Amino acid sequence: MSNPGHPLTRINRHWLYGALLAIVVIGLIVPIPLPLAVSPEATRFYEAIESAPKDKLVLVSTLWSASTQGENRPQTQVVLKHLMKRHIRFALIAFGDAQSTTLAQELAEEQARIYKYEYGKDWINLGFRQDIAGTLKGMVRDINETLKTDSVNRRPLAEYPVMAGVRNVKDLSVIAEFSASGNYKSWVGLVVGSTNAAFCYAPTSVMAPELYTYLDSGQIRGMLFGIKGAAEYEQLLGEKGFTTRAITPVSLALVLLFVLIGLGNYGMYATKKMEGNS
Repeated sequence: MSNPGHPLTRINRHWLYGALLAIVVIGLIVPIPLPLAVSPEATRFYEAIESAPKDKLVLVSTLWSASTQGENRPQTQVVLKHLMKRHIRFALIAFGDAQSTTLAQELAEEQARIYKYEYGKDWINLGFRQDIAGTLKGMVRDINETLKTDSVNRRPLAEYPVMAGVRNVKDLSVIAEFSASGNYKSWVGLVVGSTNAAFCYAPTSVMAPELYTYLDSGQIRGMLFGIKGAAEYEQLLGEKGFTTRAITPVSLALVLLFVLIGLGNYGMYATKKMEGNS
């Protein structure tokens, strides 16, 4: 008769899914204060915005859609909130996915109502551009000539007060990219060396590890590591919003994962030991 193995190797997977669901729901509903260490990369991102002069424009670039808004949306939201708290002018621009400009517009409008930001005076949407390389090369020379109009009213950029004093990327104080793609390569290769503006990047968690080389070289000033980076930034702002609450079930789910890995390995060890004794 074959050995059925240790009971730990025969746990019904539905119990595992149930445990994960319970952790996520409880973590979102019940406030569980877990310690959150702020990374140096998130701190540098925050400091770039915090030290940005109020008379210069910040460019907020987005390349994310509904599929990655679980991470990219809170990253974008918390940085827009910081910009508006400091009353710094900013411009949105989107690449790669047409959803980006719509989602970023909605997010900016939501925050603008809270902070009394006026479109055209305090912020502007430069719209969606498919050709990132050609657009960035043009922006290095002349932003108004390259982009021409905004995406909301289709009026010349020079007519908006928010664009006053902005000719090219040298007139920007910070470039903040929120992306689910490898867009940073275009920014680093075509723009970073042409301006003193701090380039900061907010990728999804799966992308973040490949960026440390650029962080070490200083080509990327700061980084938000997925939703964890957004929660760290929220902590630096002295706030405890949804992102801070959302990071709790993420952390608890990881604890559950490690526990299950440990139990699974022990179950396999115990099964082999039982087979050896049979």
